[in-house]
Parts: sequence; structure tokens; C-alpha cells
Amino acid sequence: MNENIRIQNNKVGNMLAKGIRVLTVPPLLVSSMLIILAVSLDSFCDSAAQMVLAIVLLGFLPILAYPIQKLLPTKGEVREEQRNIAFVLTFTGYLTAFILAVAGNCGRELRYIIISYFISMICLLFWNKVLHVRASGHACSVTGTLYFLSYFLGRQAVLPCICIAIAVVWASLRLKRHTIQEIFWGAAVCLPCILLSVFIL
Repeated sequence: MNENIRIQNNKVGNMLAKGIRVLTVPPLLVSSMLIILAVSLDSFCDSAAQMVLAIVLLGFLPILAYPIQKLLPTKGEVREEQRNIAFVLTFTGYLTAFILAVAGNCGRELRYIIISYFISMICLLFWNKVLHVRASGHACSVTGTLYFLSYFLGRQAVLPCICIAIAVVWASLRLKRHTIQEIFWGAAVCLPCILLSVFIL
């Protein structure tokens, strides 16, 4: 009886962890953040067109990796293929958003976010491919998103953001998607990039 309860609880825990991971995938989390800030801040972006373009480049384009991977012939590990496709799409979207934000007439708050995400992506690439130190892209994106929500919305957003961060760490560790070191480095890469982006604004 106790063994059955333990197995059932384990299944429920894994389902909950998977749900948290799905709801906090970077493209979805970034898109949700942009919508929340656009609704909450009057000066967040200059036009609806800017907002839609930002969501497409930072959210919709990277998330296409999942359906695209399913359409392609499977040559290796599915998750590794998803990561590779996601990286190409994310780089394309973030680079395009960065160029438009720097060269165009983009709202300062939105430009701050776009520049920060672009620099974070470059730093993650350097960290993982050059230094060969695995840093979680998921943790990096979650850290940036929760920082910006707390920064722009103030104290009312801090507690919910802390709860989300704890849930993401728990889910990642439970499902063994990342180690605590990978989560730490992902978050550690993000914060200096946010500070660095201030000098480019």
C-alpha cells in the first residue's frame, strides 16, 4: 500500500515538474513578460507593431524549434536536435530584434530588455562552447525575465517571481534536466549581461 502511494506521489510530482518546465520555456516566458509589461506600463513600447514584432522575434520564432524538429528526420537524440534548432532560431530572432532595437526608434524599456537578452545569448554561447562550462539557458532566461518583471513592476512582483524561480529550480532538478551547478551558472551569466546592457542604451 505504502509503495503504491509512493509511486503515485512520484508520478504526480513528475507531472507537476513537467508542467512547470513547459510553462516556463524561455519563448513562452519572455512573451508573457512582454505582454504583462505592455499592459502595465504606458511607455513600454512606442506602438503595437513594435510589441507584436518583439513577441514574434523573442518568443514565436524560438518556439518553432519544437514543431520543426518533429517534421525533420530524427538523426540523434531528440532533445539535442531541439536544442540545436532552437539555438539557430533564437540567434536569428534575437539578432534581428537587437538590430531593430538599436537602429530603430524603440521604447527605452523594450530596448533594454532586447539588448539584455541578446548579450545573454552571446555570453551563454561563449560559456558553453568556448569555456566548456555548462550553463542552463532555461535558468538564464528565467532569471532575466523575473528580474525585469521585478524591476519594472516593483515590490508587488518580487514575491511571485521568487516563487516561480524556486519552482523552476525544483522542476529542473527533479527531472534531472540540469544540475544545480548548471542552474547557478545560467543565472550567473544573466545578471552581468543585464548590467552591461545599460551602457548600450
